[in-house]
Amino acid sequence: MSPSRGQRTIDEIARVAQWVGQVRPGRDWEAVELDIGTVLPSDYKELLSRFPSGAYREFVWVTSPIDVRTDYANFIQEEIFGTIQVLGDEELEYLKGTDYRLYPKPGGLLPWGNDGQGGIFCWIVDGRDPDQWRVAYYNQDANEWGEHQGPVTEVIWEVLTSVGDDNILGFSIDDEPAVFRVPSTHMGNGVWLPNPEYR
Repeated sequence: MSPSRGQRTIDEIARVAQWVGQVRPGRDWEAVELDIGTVLPSDYKELLSRFPSGAYREFVWVTSPIDVRTDYANFIQEEIFGTIQVLGDEELEYLKGTDYRLYPKPGGLLPWGNDGQGGIFCWIVDGRDPDQWRVAYYNQDANEWGEHQGPVTEVIWEVLTSVGDDNILGFSIDDEPAVFRVPSTHMGNGVWLPNPEYR
């Protein structure tokens, strides 16, 4: 991966999303990759080495597995492998009518985030260089999948800077400010109070 594809975009994301904070490292990426069973894309690791868990413009929620404030067991068991199990539940029909498979099968879907409304973001783990993995997005409201060439940082950049419905979500988020927010409680009147561990 060229530096411009990853780090430049992360710097731009931090600027646009008005983020000046940092993560509190609790584990290293090698341990995370061992638990998931694959090397992860460089841009994702660089992003989450700078941003803790949180939401980008309210519609891309990503958990940082290396941040000490993250419930790591829940991340691995529920957000990764639990989501894979849900996607594979034939009664729920997430994959009906698609050619998608599930990780760890070649070309399988490996979740990395959600939209806070039942939608799921996944990598398409096609066996190539992880930095070349495409992104698949399941829109629960439309009950359909869409794809993006990736990487994750480009998906987030487009969501932060999009006007109208020109983004992976397929709908306008113009009413949402283009900011990053750590897990918080809405206090009313547009005021958010970060959860205690993020204050």
